[in-house]
Amino acid sequence: MTNNENNEKKENLIRCRRTYAERGAKLIEITHLDGKKSGIANHKAVKAVMDALKVELDRQIEELGGDPARSGLNEVVRDWMLRVHPEERKFMDDFSETVTFRELVERMEAGENFYNILGSSESTQREICFRRLVELTGKEYNHFYYLWLSDGDKAKYDECMAERKAAVKAARRRRKGK
Repeated sequence: MTNNENNEKKENLIRCRRTYAERGAKLIEITHLDGKKSGIANHKAVKAVMDALKVELDRQIEELGGDPARSGLNEVVRDWMLRVHPEERKFMDDFSETVTFRELVERMEAGENFYNILGSSESTQREICFRRLVELTGKEYNHFYYLWLSDGDKAKYDECMAERKAAVKAARRRRKGK
């Protein structure tokens, strides 16, 4: 496939993803080989199917070089989580469908709680997201961990960071034998 064909295919997939996001779905209708039709109207089943479609679209777009407008910090946390950690899907019923990694960082640094921002209640998801934020921002894991622990209290955050620095210094002194 030529570079031009790759770009064209990627743009088509991005358009499909955009259309899906704008329209959503309430019913999935299936036409069988004999011409009869049946449908799925259960909202949880439809959501699961649409999530699977979105994950596949995202995977194919990434395979073709990714969507610069929706990668890195601009990627929606839920989309990334479903693509990279599909085993978490069963715990993501109330997980935000719109919050990007950039928004997550900004809102946490403004004092909002991780769980409230994403509609998550799972510590495993928090740990996974914090590790991803480290990759994307280059900041230490403890930055995000202490933001979460301090729950927006600047003095509490500063205290956590000071305790961490003191612990690191003490460990270095012990290693040097002092």
